[in-house]
Amino acid sequence: MAVLRQPLANVFRGWLDLNGPLLAPAFYLFECVRSYIEERVEAFDKRFGTDTAAPFLGHDQKPATHFYVPTTASLIYEILNSLALQPDTFVFVDMGSGKGRALLVASEFAFAKIIGIELSPHLHRIAGENIKRYSPASQQCTEFQLLCMNVTDYVYGPEPVVLFLFDPFGSETLRSVIANLEASLSTQPREAFVVYIYPQFEDVLQDSRVLRKVREGGPPRRPWSRYVVYAASSSGASSAGSARKEIGWAASSPGRSKFGTYSPRRTKAALI
Repeated sequence: MAVLRQPLANVFRGWLDLNGPLLAPAFYLFECVRSYIEERVEAFDKRFGTDTAAPFLGHDQKPATHFYVPTTASLIYEILNSLALQPDTFVFVDMGSGKGRALLVASEFAFAKIIGIELSPHLHRIAGENIKRYSPASQQCTEFQLLCMNVTDYVYGPEPVVLFLFDPFGSETLRSVIANLEASLSTQPREAFVVYIYPQFEDVLQDSRVLRKVREGGPPRRPWSRYVVYAASSSGASSAGSARKEIGWAASSPGRSKFGTYSPRRTKAALI
């Protein structure tokens, strides 16, 4: 009986997944309405001439991937402002980057490079167009790289990294992504953050050997805006307490990456 219990639990969990076969159609309609309301309030696309607000469900949608919905722009600002990062040092990697909204917001922070990884060629092309249009005065990083590929094939560079995830895929893909990150951190220990919005598979991060939860937030009544942040220290195996001590969380700390502090570097986006 114990042997059967876990497979049955996985079946029910799959059906109750908001991107699963039972709830996905209703969830997609909900996201269309939510995205429309949020765009009316925040006017992100209207202000910048971009195309990031409308959800997208491709006809060739893979079972392990989730349809595109935009992350609330103000939520991205909130999370990135909470990370006390050394300027021009960290690479921002968005897996399941879709139309690129998180990439655009991240460019207003002093990242060394911004990488978007997207499986859909259609969304990949839209993200490239959005990057060309996005040029606010507050932009600090214009070193973009867009990759149209499977996230499990991505090879991390040697730099400290902020991995951004807005519920982009299922638990098995997430497990592979985190395993790849752990292997990279083991080979070359360095600081790393994992930002996970709508963390329905947080147990994958909880099982990690090197990542520890250092922050959680978002409105309790809006689960799509709930998030967790996990971190690894440069030693690769710190406790949550030491991660807070070594990496820091005060967004106002002197010398740290903050909105509107550092001059932008102008480069062209690289699309692969």
